[in-house]
Amino acid sequence: MMSDFANKVLITDLDGTLLPISKVLSEKDMNAIERFRRGGGIFTIATGRIIQAAEQYFDALNPDTPVILNNGGLIYDTKKHEKVYECCLDPISFEYTVSLMERFPEMGVEINLPDGIYVVNMTEWERLHLNMTHLKYTEASLDDIPKMGWCKVLYSMGGGKVKELSNYAAEMGWDKTSFVISGDFLFECLPKDCTKGSALKQLWEIEKWNTFTVAAAGDYDNDIEMLEFADVGIAPKNAQDIVKKSADYVTTATCEEGAIAEAIDYLEKL
Repeated sequence: MMSDFANKVLITDLDGTLLPISKVLSEKDMNAIERFRRGGGIFTIATGRIIQAAEQYFDALNPDTPVILNNGGLIYDTKKHEKVYECCLDPISFEYTVSLMERFPEMGVEINLPDGIYVVNMTEWERLHLNMTHLKYTEASLDDIPKMGWCKVLYSMGGGKVKELSNYAAEMGWDKTSFVISGDFLFECLPKDCTKGSALKQLWEIEKWNTFTVAAAGDYDNDIEMLEFADVGIAPKNAQDIVKKSADYVTTATCEEGAIAEAIDYLEKL
């Protein structure tokens, strides 16, 4: 008997939610996503990754509607290969980055522009991130990079110091951009008021999902607003505790064990 997922949407984060540590899509999750589609469901993704880092999954996942990238800074139609919505950083983000680099010289810095990725301070943590995402990049000094049109800035620092970065940015009172912790050693500077939650609202209006049940799944700080905006917020077992508190349902499976497959089982019962 075919499952009925008509009028249901599932939008999921990639890393730590759909993707395990290996970054290889699991057969269990892929089979469940296909079952969700066969039953009339609409599937897509919302990730902090930029196009260059996310596109390796587009063919396999074949999103039914535009995807959310850059932690909400970009909505991208993978079928038409065109941007649906985009917001860029305020030019003052250059000054913010200079200040952060002076305060935390050991911090890795990666600047994402539409034409590519620029690394201005290569560290072991930045290299780890690049190896995880298989990104092509150019090493350059901050002065050699255009100071406008930045999509986002990603700062990397291990040793549990990401919270120090976050606290410093908050103490400085910088209010022309948004900052979010997006991983155990990752901190991001994003366009003001551009989040996965705000992008989901944009996509909701574009796709006219007023009569649909929209479920969103995620595991980290940068997913909270999206989970809270969705009709159904889902967190995998491995999610941060603060994310679990924002979710309507927490899976018993981690991202290593098929959390999205379990989420789809849960949606089938709604």
